[in-house]
Amino acid sequence: MIAIFGKKQAILSPSLLVILLVILLVVLVPGVYAAGPPLKIGVASMITPVDAVKYYQDVIDYIGEAIGQPVQMVHRRTYDEMDSLLERGEVNVAFICSAPYVKNRQKFGIELLAAPNVNGRPTYQSFIIVHKESPLSSFAELKGRPFAFTDPKSNTGKLYPTYLLKTTGRTPEKFFSRIVYSYSHNKSIEMVAKRLVDGAAVESIVYEHMLKKGSPYAGQTKIIKRSPAYGIPPVVVTKDIDSALKTKLRAAFLGMHNTAVGKTILNAMMIDGFTEVSDRNYDSIRDMERAVSESPALARKTKDRKTVYFGVIPRDNPRIMYEKYQPLLDYLAEKTPYAYELVLKKNYEDTVSALGSGETDVALLGPLSYLEARAKYGAICILKSRSGEGSPGYRSVIIKKSDAPIVSLTELKGKRVAFASSQSTSGNLMPRYLLANSGIHLSDLGEYANFDYHDSVVKAVLKGQYEAGAVRDSVAHKYEKLGIAVIASSDPIPTGPLVVGPGTPFSVIENIKKVLLALDPRDPEAQKILKRLDEDFRGGFIEAADEDYGDIRAKINAVPQTCGRGCHPKIRL
Repeated sequence: MIAIFGKKQAILSPSLLVILLVILLVVLVPGVYAAGPPLKIGVASMITPVDAVKYYQDVIDYIGEAIGQPVQMVHRRTYDEMDSLLERGEVNVAFICSAPYVKNRQKFGIELLAAPNVNGRPTYQSFIIVHKESPLSSFAELKGRPFAFTDPKSNTGKLYPTYLLKTTGRTPEKFFSRIVYSYSHNKSIEMVAKRLVDGAAVESIVYEHMLKKGSPYAGQTKIIKRSPAYGIPPVVVTKDIDSALKTKLRAAFLGMHNTAVGKTILNAMMIDGFTEVSDRNYDSIRDMERAVSESPALARKTKDRKTVYFGVIPRDNPRIMYEKYQPLLDYLAEKTPYAYELVLKKNYEDTVSALGSGETDVALLGPLSYLEARAKYGAICILKSRSGEGSPGYRSVIIKKSDAPIVSLTELKGKRVAFASSQSTSGNLMPRYLLANSGIHLSDLGEYANFDYHDSVVKAVLKGQYEAGAVRDSVAHKYEKLGIAVIASSDPIPTGPLVVGPGTPFSVIENIKKVLLALDPRDPEAQKILKRLDEDFRGGFIEAADEDYGDIRAKINAVPQTCGRGCHPKIRL
C-alpha cells in the first residue's frame, strides 16, 4: 500500500481507497455485502386464509432479520408446484401441508424444522362443512351431491374425506355427483356459503380464523363432522441445507413469540408460536395414505361393511373427545367386521336423543344420561369400563384453587360455584348432594353456573371466576399441578356404561362385547391399546347391568322429597 502525505493533507491512492471502502462495507454492513443471493422460503400450505398471505410475508421478513440474511418469499398456488421446487432445491425452506410432508420425506428426505402451535397444540383437524341452512347432518348424507376438495395433495381438504369413504369401500368419484378443486380452504368455504357445492372438507384453523374475523362466508356454514387431530402443516428444510443455517432458522422460529415484533405477527395469525415436533406426529396421516392406496381387491372386502355410529357424551371439547375416543373406534374397526364413525353432539340431551332416534347405534354415557336413555327409549347397558387402577368406579369432587383458604364445604355458603352440565352425574348431581348434606342449597350460593365441559369448570376456578367447582376426579387430578386442590369427594360412582339403542342389531352388540371384554390389561398387547385410551378405560371392560345404577336412580328420583329447590334436572327415572 502507498500513501502520499503532503504538509497540509494526506492523499490516499485510488487503490488504497477501494480497499478501505471494502473493509468498511464488510465491518459495518456485513449483511449487505456478505449475504449473497436471498434465501428462498416457499409458501404453499397456509394455516390462515390465502388472502392473508401478507402474514407469511411478515413471518419471512422477521426470519430474515433474525438470521441476518436476505430472504425471499416464493408463493405457489398448488402443493405440487412447491413439492417440485423443494425436490429440485430451488427453495430450501418451506411452509407445506402435512400430507405432502409425509410423501416428500419418503421421496427425497425433507426434514422438519418447526411447526405452529395453535391453542397450545401443534395439531389441527379436517372439518366437513355444509351450508348452515342445509338439512344435511352427517357425512353419509352427502352421497350424490357436489363436493369441494382443496388441493389433490391436501390432508384435511382431500385425504381425510377420501379415507372416510375408503373405510366403507367407496371412492369420491362414485360417491359425490361432482368434485371440484378450489385450491384454497377459504375458497371452499366460500363455495359452500354461496351454495355452489353442497359440502367441502376444510382445515380447522383456517375455518376458525375466518369465524373469529367475522367472515360472512364462514358464518353461512356449519360443521357436520370433525376428524381426529393430525400433525399440523410444518415448516420444512431440504436435507442438504447448511447445518449452521438450519440451526439459526430453527432458533429464529422457536424464539419468535419471545419478541415484541414476533408476538405481534403471531397474534395477527392467531397462533401461539412455533415449536419443535416429532416425525411421529404424522404417523396417523401415513396410516391414512396406506389405507387409501390399498389395492382394489382389498377395498372390495370392505365395500359392504356396515357403519356403526358411536356416540359419546361431551364431557370435553370436541378436539379432546376425538383424541380420547378415536383410538377405541379404530381398534373396534380392526377387530370387528364394521366401520365406526364417532358422532359428537353439543350436549348430553342431544347425545341421548341420537341414541333413541337411531342416529347412533352405540354410545358411551354417564350414569345419569344412561338412566334417562333407558327411561325414554329402552336403551340397554352392555359393558362398563374400569380405570387404570382396576376400579369400575370414579368420584365426584369439589375443587378450589390450592391457595384458597376454603377447607370445608360449609364455607361455600355465599360463594360462587361452577358445575358441569346439568345432566352430568359427577359434575352436577353428586356435588349438589354433597352440598345439600352440608346444609347448602343453590339459594345459599352467591352465584352458580353450569358449564358444558368439566375442563371449563376447572379453568373458571383457576381464573378466579368461581371460588369452587364440581368435576370428575380424573379431571381434577389432571389439573393438580396447575394449582387445583380437592375440598371434598363423593362416594364411588359406577363408571358410565356402554349403551346400545333398541334397534341395534344383535350381531353388532355381540361383536363389540367380545372384542372389548378380551382387552385384558395384564396382557402386554392389550396394554398397547388401552394406554392410548381415556384414563377411565385403561383397566379394560366388564359386564354391566341396570342394577349397577340403582343408587343413582334413587337419588335423582328422590330430589323432590329431599332438596326440592330445583337444584337437579326435573327427571323421573
